[in-house]
Amino acid sequence: MWVSVALAVLAPLMVLAAVLLVGNGLVSLDFGLDVLTLKIALWTSFVALAFALGSFVLSLGQFQRLGAASLAVLVVCAAISGLFVWQARALAVAGPSDVSTNLTDPPALPGKAGPPVPCAGVVAIPRQVALEAASYVLVETGFAIEDVQRFSVRGVKPGFWFGLDQEAVIRIRPGATDVRVAARHDRPDGGATCELARALIAGLQTER
Repeated sequence: MWVSVALAVLAPLMVLAAVLLVGNGLVSLDFGLDVLTLKIALWTSFVALAFALGSFVLSLGQFQRLGAASLAVLVVCAAISGLFVWQARALAVAGPSDVSTNLTDPPALPGKAGPPVPCAGVVAIPRQVALEAASYVLVETGFAIEDVQRFSVRGVKPGFWFGLDQEAVIRIRPGATDVRVAARHDRPDGGATCELARALIAGLQTER
């Protein structure tokens, strides 16, 4: 049972170590995420679950003494393994990495020359939102403001997990406020770019 506990604790610690290694430039993103996290840590959690299941089966003969503890360990190991599987599947979903409310004349983002794509629920605000309100919405959505112009504000949302940052700009014009959100990486993000764009639109709809 204690082997499964140790392995169950080790798996998340391996993810944290991978995040720190990638963040400090000691290993590449591909190695830290694909190898350390989605392979080694994931399979460590599976081994922990297998040990926990075996311990629970062996404890059935002494359930009053060991059953409750073995069941608790099994539940924890199953939850950790389930979280790993869910995260791996989410990261494998290839959602759009550059979305905007205006596809013909999108707000400009540094380094983004290609055209953005549409995203469900990401539509322009049909009025001119105040610049202060737009800045507030960016900050409330988790973005750190990097540039403020007379009619636009741009920010970056740092990605804690392996530095998968997102960038957004809100452009204000008479009769319309447009949003553009783009990933600063080329990996699948499970639809995070669309979700952030929708969150910005929802915040702007309540502002004046």
